[in-house]
Amino acid sequence: MDTQNTPLHIHLWNRGFWLLMLANLLLSMGTYIQMSLLVAMAHDWGVGRDMVAWTLGAFALGLPALGAVVSFWIERYRRNMVCIWAVLGLAVCLAAPAFINLLPVVDRGWALVVIRLMTGMAFGLAQMVLSSTLVIDMCEAPQRTEANYATTWFGRFAIALGPFVALVLMPYCGAERLAWLSAALAVVAVILIRCVYFPFRTPDDNVSVISLDRFFLPKAWVLFLNLIFVTVALGMMMASECDTQTFFAGLMVGFMLAVIAESHVFANAELMSDTISGLLLMSFGIMLMVSGTQLTAFTGPTLIGLGVGLVGARFLLLFIKLSRHCQRGTSQSSFLLAWEMGIAVGWWAGYGSWLPDLMDEQPQEGEKYVMMAALCLVVLALFMYVTFTHRWYIRHKNR
Repeated sequence: MDTQNTPLHIHLWNRGFWLLMLANLLLSMGTYIQMSLLVAMAHDWGVGRDMVAWTLGAFALGLPALGAVVSFWIERYRRNMVCIWAVLGLAVCLAAPAFINLLPVVDRGWALVVIRLMTGMAFGLAQMVLSSTLVIDMCEAPQRTEANYATTWFGRFAIALGPFVALVLMPYCGAERLAWLSAALAVVAVILIRCVYFPFRTPDDNVSVISLDRFFLPKAWVLFLNLIFVTVALGMMMASECDTQTFFAGLMVGFMLAVIAESHVFANAELMSDTISGLLLMSFGIMLMVSGTQLTAFTGPTLIGLGVGLVGARFLLLFIKLSRHCQRGTSQSSFLLAWEMGIAVGWWAGYGSWLPDLMDEQPQEGEKYVMMAALCLVVLALFMYVTFTHRWYIRHKNR
């Protein structure tokens, strides 16, 4: 099967599966609300731009920190409870910024870094268990590709919805209440996961404490690197437009258009078509924003969202096909790490960690440099995919 579409199974979308999808959306939204929240709080406290950038980038270091023990924990304990405890830990991390103002101003910057690092650890663990285990356990073998596809799309929607909700509500409820709201979303996600029944499975006694199983697929390093270029570019664009509601609204519109395009335009297209089209759309959207020649404020962000959606959907399938049957969960975690770590690194770079003085003194000029750097990464990703990644994948795929 060389197309993105998978057969529709109506009974896949049962009550339990819907609850898991909504839980994934809510915990991801809460995490991305915190991104915009921390930027606003740090600005109000006078924290330097370089420190804010490191705060945002610390999330990337936390994401893989617990990955090596995921397989052991879900075999040693009830897998749904591992996910629930991880999401509860995430809720605590999301609520923590509400108490930062109790610390001296000089300590608040480093406190934000620690909070964001721990948020990455909790979010990474929760998502690895949810996407690589719980979702797969909820469906039969022929439905699993569709289930993985839906899971990533719900998480992708949160990338736009989280910051958009934060920017809309912050003037009305303030930063502290918004922190509590993001934590509440995670708590609701816990309730939804708790409402789903998972049958008991006898644990395997021969599981190593440290393992790459359900964590990272070394064979997929080329796909991982190629996708990282794309998601870093997305993160840089998000950071440069972190206070612009229209950007995230346009990004969400682009994601929805990508879902439609995958179902109708690229349903029976060539394997390379959606990746190349997506990267070209991203490039065109960035160029419109750099040049200021957009028809509307939504044009560039919508094209970026459409392009990212197409690329993300295709690379998910590439990760799955590259893995063996018993490695599906590992491929999902690898895709998750490339996606989330790339965005976090993009926020670190895009917020001005390499141009702090220019971003402070001439923010519009600095944003253009960031956009041009993001455009270069997209072009690099396109060049890598066309000249190397695609042929490498054809030689190494297992399905």
